[in-house]
Amino acid sequence: MAKRSTSTPLVFAHYMLIMQPKGGDYTQDINLAKKAGIDAFAVNYGGWNVDWTQQEGYLANFYQTAEALDFHLFLSIDTTSVKDPAMIVRLSNTYSTSSAQLKVDGKVMLSSFQTDPPAWNWETDVIAKINSPVLFLPGSLSNDAAALFSNDIPGDGPFPWIHTSATADEEHSLDVALASQRDSSGKKWMAAIAPWFFTRLSSDKNWSQAQDDSIFVDRWLSLLSLKPDFIEIVTWNDWSESSYVGPTDSSAPGTTDVYWANLDHGPFRELSKALGKSFKAGGETVTVDEADEGVYMFYRLQPASVLGSSDTLPLPTDASNLKDDVFVVSLLSDAAEITLKSGDAAPVTWSAPAGLQKTSHAWSLGTQSLQAKRGDKVVADKTGPAIVGQMDKYNGNVVAL
Repeated sequence: MAKRSTSTPLVFAHYMLIMQPKGGDYTQDINLAKKAGIDAFAVNYGGWNVDWTQQEGYLANFYQTAEALDFHLFLSIDTTSVKDPAMIVRLSNTYSTSSAQLKVDGKVMLSSFQTDPPAWNWETDVIAKINSPVLFLPGSLSNDAAALFSNDIPGDGPFPWIHTSATADEEHSLDVALASQRDSSGKKWMAAIAPWFFTRLSSDKNWSQAQDDSIFVDRWLSLLSLKPDFIEIVTWNDWSESSYVGPTDSSAPGTTDVYWANLDHGPFRELSKALGKSFKAGGETVTVDEADEGVYMFYRLQPASVLGSSDTLPLPTDASNLKDDVFVVSLLSDAAEITLKSGDAAPVTWSAPAGLQKTSHAWSLGTQSLQAKRGDKVVADKTGPAIVGQMDKYNGNVVAL
């Protein structure tokens, strides 16, 4: 049985600092995260076309707001843009004494997003110069579990990102290997989980993900049994890659061309709350209180294989792995009857058990609606936007409701 090396399993969400909330006010995001059972934001420091003076101001405001709201943050250094290790040391020392700074076992939490190892030595150029003990979990895109736990890799354990081109079975096999390496090494393991991935910014960045509906709920359930030390939701607000669980904001910097990112992902937060509660308790199944009941569905608004009428780009990578289905997830304190009506197709009704269940149903074009009832009580009644045969531009994102 997988065994954590920490007694305090926590759930985080990756926050893109460069993607500012409306008015630069973090209050709504923090309150929504707290409501969802998220223990801290991993603040992605860096990004693209960064004004570093401006970004430092964003960070100061974020910590100040988190202090006022009794919430926690920690730095996740984006090494694709941060090139100065002295900057990391200075920022870490600045916020190490903040009441909002996340500490685990008395150590300042520090992580990173890395596509390749940086030019500096993390141990000598960064960790040794921070004025507090540090728990460092560096990010990686590697799929080599043994290498990630090697003593040649700095830090206290790895933080492997989601591998968007890996199938769900391949990702699960890697997770099993990571759990085994963690158990034998005594190091920590922070697992990543994402609600979705899709981007269409250019010919070089035009991809979806190979895990389809298994990327979120199925992965959560798998991680409940493998018991990583921490889980980080990737992301809270990267609208450009459709991986957000936070509220959408079409007016945010960097979203001008991100036409696909105005779809609600709020239900993924509600599901994370229930699954995260089980994760923290060490459970491998989900028990639902009546107050936390909900029935959700998510789906794309168009067929996976149909380009938009005005598209200039080809189908995204891994589009062939996407099913034209409506995915229904129920969180129930007791069994209930669920009815799904997809377009003009005949309604489909089934009995969903207590706990968590996910089902898939081939969709028909048109409006999507579901209702869940227990006797005369209506547990859920929802109608979502219509699925169309072709859009103006291809949209591989999902709407959740």
